[in-house]
Amino acid sequence: MHIVTSGGEDSSPRSTRPLSTVLKALALLDHLAGLDEPVRVSSLAREVGAPRAEVHRHLVTLESGGWMERLPDGAYRLTLRPAHLGHTALRQAGVGERTSPLLAEAARAAGEVVSIAVLDSDTARVVQRAEPGRALHATLLLGDRLPLHSSATGRLLYALADEESAAVPARRGVPLPSEDDIALIRATGWATSTDDAEDGVAALAVPLCREDGRTVAALSVHGPRDRITSAGALAVLRPLTHRIEPLLRLDGAAFGLRA
Repeated sequence: MHIVTSGGEDSSPRSTRPLSTVLKALALLDHLAGLDEPVRVSSLAREVGAPRAEVHRHLVTLESGGWMERLPDGAYRLTLRPAHLGHTALRQAGVGERTSPLLAEAARAAGEVVSIAVLDSDTARVVQRAEPGRALHATLLLGDRLPLHSSATGRLLYALADEESAAVPARRGVPLPSEDDIALIRATGWATSTDDAEDGVAALAVPLCREDGRTVAALSVHGPRDRITSAGALAVLRPLTHRIEPLLRLDGAAFGLRA
């Protein structure tokens, strides 16, 4: 393939302007990832604050590319293609290769599921997990999205997020931890789940940080409430953070974070 540029123009990536249409389509995908149900064009246009015709063109384009599916009633929903891309990104970043043995070891030590989750717009998303190798009543799947106000990982990630990241869910009006909860999480450096689900599931999460101290992920243990104790979970998670952080080389890129 031949690329032709003008003689006086700097063709380096830094001087190349991004395509605004592609940026809008990607922003639309980010928004769609936060929805639990299929959405109609008019509703989506209102939510993102864009003209209906423009949103419809993006959806039709994404449908043609295999990223969206149009249902018989006219609503749109994501296909499984984004999930495949996400798994590929994790493999290329080396997240699974670097952390799987350590997570598996910790899961066996705790006797429960151990996972890594990241802040993904207005939710926490599980990007890596390991099981203890025995039957469990509590399940936590790769790709699961956890609420910011009640899950241990969501509460921790929101409480320790930078101002720009924390502003996104606040603008969208999703339920968030209280100011008292945020202060307590920042003071202790860990968070627990607060929901009283009938299945009795509980979790405790601690941060994974870069060298500059910025939190980029949450490491958690997840299991039946009657088996999860703060002392027991911290005894497993705290040493694990010191082993995982150097291996991941937490530069943020592996987790899709901007510098």
